[in-house]
Amino acid sequence: MTDTPSLKAKSTYYYNMDIIRYILALAVIVAHTNEIAGYSTPFFLSSFEAVGGFFALSGFLMYPNYIRHDNFFGYLRQRARRIMPPYILIVLLAAIFLVVASSLSAGQYYTSSGFLAYLGANLSFLNWLHPDLPGVFQGAEFSTPAVNGSLWTMKIEWCLYFSVPLFILLQRHIRRMSNISLVILVILFSIGYRVLFTSLYLKTGAELYNILSRQLMGQFSYFYCGMLVYFIKDFFTRNILFMGAGGLVLLLISRLSLFGSIILNPVAITMLVMTISLMPYTFSALHHRNNVSYEMYLFHFPIIQFSVFLGINHNNIWIEYIYVLSTTILLSVAAHYGIEKMLKKRK
Repeated sequence: MTDTPSLKAKSTYYYNMDIIRYILALAVIVAHTNEIAGYSTPFFLSSFEAVGGFFALSGFLMYPNYIRHDNFFGYLRQRARRIMPPYILIVLLAAIFLVVASSLSAGQYYTSSGFLAYLGANLSFLNWLHPDLPGVFQGAEFSTPAVNGSLWTMKIEWCLYFSVPLFILLQRHIRRMSNISLVILVILFSIGYRVLFTSLYLKTGAELYNILSRQLMGQFSYFYCGMLVYFIKDFFTRNILFMGAGGLVLLLISRLSLFGSIILNPVAITMLVMTISLMPYTFSALHHRNNVSYEMYLFHFPIIQFSVFLGINHNNIWIEYIYVLSTTILLSVAAHYGIEKMLKKRK
């Protein structure tokens, strides 16, 4: 372990963010394996909390990222070069190769309107419009026919990216309000939004309200909590152990009630992920930029679904996890080095 006084390599790259990204990705993988394969493996973070952690990291990074580019299209291009290649790859791989799991013949599968609808919806980040492929994962043994339930967050991720230049534009028009005050206002608005739609869901039982509560407006709280840490970074790092302990306490308190979770969870998760990210010590093995946690997040869901198709989930739980994790990591590394690294060399 080495001391790193500057905390970062170039620009806004922090070594320990690699650690927290892998932890968050693992939390999502465990949660989805439990849901899809029928297990109850405990983990200290839920899938929703882990996704919130990813959004908080993005919020911390995207404001300085946009300022550094000082150009909307440069900012957008840089984000697209990172987000698009593995996303497009997993959508195409699933569409092409899951014919082996379909109840239809290859001819029926590839000429089906459902096949084209899946490609159209998912390549345009509208996974919710058509999450399944024709005849794939349709049996009673599957908890959902969705090919990749992780992709719903990607449209939100893009919208959060787009919100940064709008936030900066708002800053310039409301000069009486400081950056910190404006961020806190957005966070409170987001929390209020989630409280409102969750209350409507509990009152009416309409699932639509529950779905809406988790969408873009409900995720602003995590993203802008991350941005808030960026604005108070010096204070945060000077009191980093206190921040980490406070985040842990708030997380435990948040789990005592549903509305406590809605109100406290964004702050608690952000404090915890940023404490690990900004710790002044790191492992020298992390001093590279070949993190594949994003690819793991994208690839794992159809791999778990396919394990149910193969019946692997009926075997020992360790066989299931060895299959899921090894296949996910292998494909993620192959995508990173075989496609993304190659594309980064091109302008």
